[in-house]
Amino acid sequence: MTQDTQYRPLNPDSLRQVLSDLPSLTARLGGTPSDWNIREVSDGNLNSVWLVHGPSGSLCAKQSLPHVRVDPSWKMPLDRTTFEARWLQAVAPLAPDMVPEFLHFDPQLFLLVTACLDDHVTFTEALSQGVNPAPIARQIGRFIAKSTFHTSWRGGPFENTARLESFFSGNTTLSRITVDLVLTDPYHDHPRNHYHPALQPLVQQLHSDPVIHQSVCHMQSRFFTAREALLHGDLHSGSIMVALNGASVIDGEFSCVGPIGFDCGMFVASLILASFAAPSASRREQIRHTISMFQESFIKTYCDEWLHSDAGTDLSPAFLTRNDSAEIQRQKQEECDRITADTAGFAAMEVIRRLTGYAHTSHFDNLPDAPKEQQQYQALSFAIQLLSDLKAAPEKLFPERTAIT
Repeated sequence: MTQDTQYRPLNPDSLRQVLSDLPSLTARLGGTPSDWNIREVSDGNLNSVWLVHGPSGSLCAKQSLPHVRVDPSWKMPLDRTTFEARWLQAVAPLAPDMVPEFLHFDPQLFLLVTACLDDHVTFTEALSQGVNPAPIARQIGRFIAKSTFHTSWRGGPFENTARLESFFSGNTTLSRITVDLVLTDPYHDHPRNHYHPALQPLVQQLHSDPVIHQSVCHMQSRFFTAREALLHGDLHSGSIMVALNGASVIDGEFSCVGPIGFDCGMFVASLILASFAAPSASRREQIRHTISMFQESFIKTYCDEWLHSDAGTDLSPAFLTRNDSAEIQRQKQEECDRITADTAGFAAMEVIRRLTGYAHTSHFDNLPDAPKEQQQYQALSFAIQLLSDLKAAPEKLFPERTAIT
């Protein structure tokens, strides 16, 4: 993929030419190519992104670069937009109101085109503006439940998930980033790590505590071996765009097949970080309560999809369980408990990464120095508490746990 001779990095002029050769997109934009306004909005680490507006409509174009955008010496394969396009095509039928509309993918230019989310801001920005996070958290709970259940072994015939696993197992470069930055680097000295000096005692604990290292090994094992469903793979608050009419999940380039609790944990970690960065006790409590709302939404939707699914699953097919309500309840409880435990463990690791590893969170950026130091210390201490006792972590993270019905 990375050696295709037709690939070239685009700029506004060359993107205009590419779009003008695609009738469906020119019709969407309207007018002539010279009428289109193209604005680059690349603010992530990996890709070039443009918003294109014409007399009749708009779109968003995203192209892989052969290196990390902010560090040309860090070379990257181009195929990450291939995985993002395939992820979007896989989850859009399952939650069409929760992802941007897929419009086009060019496999030679590694160019993905979707609907433009003009009236949206990132969930990170919305949290910093003080919006009530509860409606978004409930929606993301439903999104993860629907997108994972129906791409899991339980959500249909085994061939469906086997095909997804076969394809997404090729996304090794971005999965390597996850393995390094989230699951490994924060637990030893590494040149990519950086953190506030006040966190040094806690960082030393992360590097030396055998109990924490045992938990890390367990969560690494879950990530590598629990091939449960198709994941977004990087579902933090910056990968969620929000507006008055709800949320839209973007940036599925880290997509892989793995443990359902990983996506849940990434999202919950953003809420944990935002709660500890909150400017007041009441705001902190509001966001912390939202974590339980997310969990309630996820569990309810996941169990509803399970109950009402008419897919021909090969995992516990109906003829084996339809007359045994106690066994169905046992299976639901066991599965949801496992997902919840994974959620707590991965959430802890993501908080730790965002405070001590590479690619820090921006949730604390607007705080004065003294509160920032104190509140980061509290957040990291909480994550360490979760990781130090994985059995107790679900109750500590979700004190208002949802009953399985």
